[in-house]
Amino acid sequence: MKIFLTGGTGFIGKNFCNLVAKKGDFVYAVSRKKRINTQKNIKWLCGDFSDDWSKELSKSDLLVHFAAAGVNQNNKKEIFNTNIFKSIKLLRNSIKHNCKKWLIISTSSEYGFRVNKTVFTKNTNRLPTDDYGLSKAIFSDQCIKLAKQFKCKARIMRVFPVYGNGENKKRLFPSLKKAARKGKNYFIKNPIEKRDFTSVKFVSEKLYDALDFNKKKFKTYQIWHISENKPQLVKNFARFYWKKNNAKGKLLFRKNLKNKFNHLSDSTSLWK
Repeated sequence: MKIFLTGGTGFIGKNFCNLVAKKGDFVYAVSRKKRINTQKNIKWLCGDFSDDWSKELSKSDLLVHFAAAGVNQNNKKEIFNTNIFKSIKLLRNSIKHNCKKWLIISTSSEYGFRVNKTVFTKNTNRLPTDDYGLSKAIFSDQCIKLAKQFKCKARIMRVFPVYGNGENKKRLFPSLKKAARKGKNYFIKNPIEKRDFTSVKFVSEKLYDALDFNKKKFKTYQIWHISENKPQLVKNFARFYWKKNNAKGKLLFRKNLKNKFNHLSDSTSLWK
């Protein structure tokens, strides 16, 4: 199988790209920076993912779209330009070059964060609470519209919170580990928020499984969640890795919180 991949240098995309190559499939991976081809199954392409790429798309069996803006930055113009306009251009280019099977990596941020909301299903009314979630929700809808119009197949995967090696150093897991290893104290501002922390290895494996479009057959589009479905409080997750890293400092938790935010998937919506 030949795959055209965007976002292969990002946190999840990098892990996924390496997994696909190890499985023996071939990857055309787009990067804005020039990269040396060190693996025979990965060919790095230098440029923007919204460029034409006629040669590579026409040879690809499947488009896997990870690339997005807004996870770790707040440039509204860049978020909407990348996640909507450039991404739609990518789909139109893939249609033009007859690459009509798409695995679209979206996010549970499409649903937004709700006070005391127990779980989200793939049919939950989406109420995004930031530009990132809103832009991804708009693109998902446009993706479905294009798939119907041009008889493509789109499998949209909404990924719940992910952690692991290679994650942005400012996020909870890496910053917690860093503080633990340096013997510093660490402050948790949302200790009673319940999340389903999912490892990047698990996410990559599930997304690889979803490349099989003969599994869970469909005509035009599907929506699925990716999550380990093992919810826990943020403070308990932090305590586990604090102890695992033999921390000498103290974990400090914000007190007197009135609202409890949950961000969890219903089990029936999960890709299995």
